[in-house]
Amino acid sequence: MVLLFTHQNSPRLHYIVEEILLRRLGFAVSITTDWEEFLNSPAVHKIAYTPTPIGINDNDSVIWVFSNGLLQENFVRPIQEKPAYQNYAITVKNEVNPLPFNTLFGLFPEERLTSTVSNESQSVTSDEVLFIDLTSKIIPFDLFGTVFWSLSRYEEVQWGISQSNNKHHSTNQPDQHGRYPAAQSLFFQYGVLERPFVDELVWFLGALFHRKPTYQHRVIPTADIDMALRYGGRSFYTQFASALRDVFKNPSLISERLRVQFGGKDPYSMDNGAIQILQKQEGLTSILGPKLFLLASNQRTQRNKQIKKKALTQEFQRLKKHFGTNNDWIGIHPSWQEKSNALNNLTEWKKEMADVESIIDQKPKHARFHYIHLHIPHSYRLLNQLGVTTDWSMGYPEAVGFRAGSAVPFIWYDVLLEQPTEITVVPFCIMDVTCKNYLNLSQEESIYLGELIKSKVSSLGGLFCFIFHNESVSESHPWRGWKNVVESWARPLKKNQT
Repeated sequence: MVLLFTHQNSPRLHYIVEEILLRRLGFAVSITTDWEEFLNSPAVHKIAYTPTPIGINDNDSVIWVFSNGLLQENFVRPIQEKPAYQNYAITVKNEVNPLPFNTLFGLFPEERLTSTVSNESQSVTSDEVLFIDLTSKIIPFDLFGTVFWSLSRYEEVQWGISQSNNKHHSTNQPDQHGRYPAAQSLFFQYGVLERPFVDELVWFLGALFHRKPTYQHRVIPTADIDMALRYGGRSFYTQFASALRDVFKNPSLISERLRVQFGGKDPYSMDNGAIQILQKQEGLTSILGPKLFLLASNQRTQRNKQIKKKALTQEFQRLKKHFGTNNDWIGIHPSWQEKSNALNNLTEWKKEMADVESIIDQKPKHARFHYIHLHIPHSYRLLNQLGVTTDWSMGYPEAVGFRAGSAVPFIWYDVLLEQPTEITVVPFCIMDVTCKNYLNLSQEESIYLGELIKSKVSSLGGLFCFIFHNESVSESHPWRGWKNVVESWARPLKKNQT
């Protein structure tokens, strides 16, 4: 058991202590505000979580973690209050439980301890690297606050409040789809977006107790089916208009279109490449298994272009024989909707939930938002009302990396309601559209980038969860050759690469 002392317990602290110590490190956890009880307890592992060190020199079994006060608050700080950060070099290793990294990144550093930790008297900036080891048992930054700030997406809640208050500063604008841009994230600005630093902090704290995290590395391919067919499943008018457009803009597609019209296989057909990749992950538990997300919107808009329900049902029936009777591998892909009308969002998504349920014969429990159109906490509250329990949208469409700083699934905490939710968040770290359309990477560069990130999460036991589309494995224009990229991402990391 781990006993933690704090001057003031709170829902935030209770949540993050359970997330780190119970769910990730496998410890039973108890929190006390009684200092005498803390000192006299026979617990082997103790943490003093306070603004200043307390009795740390008198009790070698106590680990002191600096408290910034964030976890004792019940309000959201103004968006202008950005946390400071610090990089630390780990100078003393743990031979019993070696760490797979040499540096730490932490928010809310304790400035008064800077000279002690760095063995220097002068002040330092956050760009300089301080030193920290596994024998001092002093963590001079708010480790718990850092993890909470990251997993709750605190900065996005701040951003949402600012947007609602019409405080639209030039540096606080959404992207063209109304989304929170990766470039506004402090993780992007601090240069750690492609680093699962939250998982590193968990490993570091566990090493102080000679305990490794309980989770294991997995490669999780997931597919978004925005258009189940490229040419079929649409009205005659839509098909005619599309064919006419191809004549002028993409004449090379005319022969492909004609082959499909005369009985050939549609290049976007869901069992034409996507299934082979998803099937490589058989045998995993339901939450970690492969996922295929269906866009079931009946709307035909600029951003929502799924085929008709009858054709979509036929495509699913073709897929069903590959996965058996359990349809938990199917999730909903909520359509793009304007965030400003929550009632309309809920109404449309309820219809889509009903359509997916009628297709797969069970209520879907998994979701990923079309266009990664994720707004926190708005989107998760609506998913909760829909009965969805697992979301797979935690990542950026325009950047690779870790939106919440973690490659491990976690329970999402609603900062505005000050309580943990029923939503489990499964982060993704790379997407085909990101590499090709946003970053303009070549296929070779995308393969290399995927292997680089896979290596990082593998060493920490995290998930390499990635997104591809049925288009990107179709070997059809403009995605010719990209099936090789997706297949490389789906392969386990070679032993000599870990």
